[in-house]
Amino acid sequence: MAAPGNRNATCPAPFFAASNFPPRGGEIGSRFCLPVSRTESCCLPCPMTDWVFSDNFQRLLPTANYVGIASLVCNVLLLLTYLVLPEEKSHRHYLSIGLTVSLILLSISFVIPLGTKPDICFDTLTPDNMYTDTGCAWTGALLLAGAMGAIVWILLRSIWTALRIMFDFRRTDIFQWVSIALGVGIPGLFLAIEMSTIGVSYKLGNICLPSGPEAFVAWYVWLVVFAGLSAIILIATIVFCLWKFAISALAGVGVSTHKSNASANSAALTEPEPGQPPSKRAMKRQKRVEWARIKKVLRLQWRTIVLAFIILNESVFFGLVFTQSTGAAEAAVHGRTLPDRIWAACLVVNNGDKSACLAQSNGLGLSGPRVIATWLLLSTLGLVVFLLMLRWSMFVGWYEILRNPRAFFANLKGRRSSLGSDDQEFVVQKEPKHLSLTKPLGSDSNADSNAEHHNVGSRTEARTRDVSPVSEVDEMDAKEAREDRVVV
Repeated sequence: MAAPGNRNATCPAPFFAASNFPPRGGEIGSRFCLPVSRTESCCLPCPMTDWVFSDNFQRLLPTANYVGIASLVCNVLLLLTYLVLPEEKSHRHYLSIGLTVSLILLSISFVIPLGTKPDICFDTLTPDNMYTDTGCAWTGALLLAGAMGAIVWILLRSIWTALRIMFDFRRTDIFQWVSIALGVGIPGLFLAIEMSTIGVSYKLGNICLPSGPEAFVAWYVWLVVFAGLSAIILIATIVFCLWKFAISALAGVGVSTHKSNASANSAALTEPEPGQPPSKRAMKRQKRVEWARIKKVLRLQWRTIVLAFIILNESVFFGLVFTQSTGAAEAAVHGRTLPDRIWAACLVVNNGDKSACLAQSNGLGLSGPRVIATWLLLSTLGLVVFLLMLRWSMFVGWYEILRNPRAFFANLKGRRSSLGSDDQEFVVQKEPKHLSLTKPLGSDSNADSNAEHHNVGSRTEARTRDVSPVSEVDEMDAKEAREDRVVV
């Protein structure tokens, strides 16, 4: 709590007369003042959180900062894994690298206050802003860039998943450079707008946030919009997979009149004549094949799905808490609400004893546990993403490096640098990436081995003909007898 200053006779304790502290710097709009006359206002000492929240708030607040240290360390290790290990071990992808860098920026914003130990207040009444405190400028900028960057990169992951599954989009090089431009450009654009027009200041803790009511439209709304789009796109992708399965199940399974010699011999006993409806047994087994294919597609995308819904939940919670707090503070600054007057009167009656007035402070829309929970959710986002991105092959890769570093550096000299733009393992294991309901996903390897026994003519015909239900089922049953290699 700021040191006391000269009080005016019109302002009872613990309030101070605003006229004794003319605006010389800091975030004047964040003063907590009540007008008592046309020319005078009485203001609470800075920081306001010392009066609104219990003493536990200041004790619990650094917890989020220490969690930020763990998040920073984990994401730096993850980034090193992407940069050092070969692609087959790290499974690096430019979408994952961009997300990791954004989370590193976000984590640094939590670590900085542990070193700077900001005073938070410019004077007795006024919080610091980015113009009066360098640490405020850095924490605010890193928070803005990191949070917006993480959401944008997760949105790009969702878009890429939908393009590959729903539209069989194959121009990976074009999407890579468009994604990098958007993943860097959109957070940079919002950062420039926020820092140049709105600014950041200390509001609810030791990390600076966008100031004023304009921050809701200029930043918080866009966080929720981008996170919501990511979730909507993934939901649409899942619905598309289920819809394709439902259409196939309701329409039945057609029987092709084109069969290779190999498939004709294996299916002669169970396949109906051309033009006749398929048997119930064939239809049932074909649905099993299609459902297994859909489950594999969704299983390959579980990381992206979980990330999208986590970021949506945190964005909505983060936006609601801080916009409600900003709105309540703005209303209280102008003395427009009844709860703030009741709470101020309680402080005066109890000679500034905030413990006796904590129940009345809840009417301001500020909740200490909710604010702490929001900071903890934001600081743990990096840890959650780190755990989701971990793969067993990463541990194997680091073990091989530590066991034989000379061989690693020898291979490193001849290794071509890559951002992981090859999407063979980002959406599905093999081509086609599109959800085809005429061929089981991941069956290309089996088809290639069987094709060695065919002549050139039958191999060419197999690329264009429809696959019969029985041949698919035979292939599916054969695959079930072996361990299915799924890239996750």
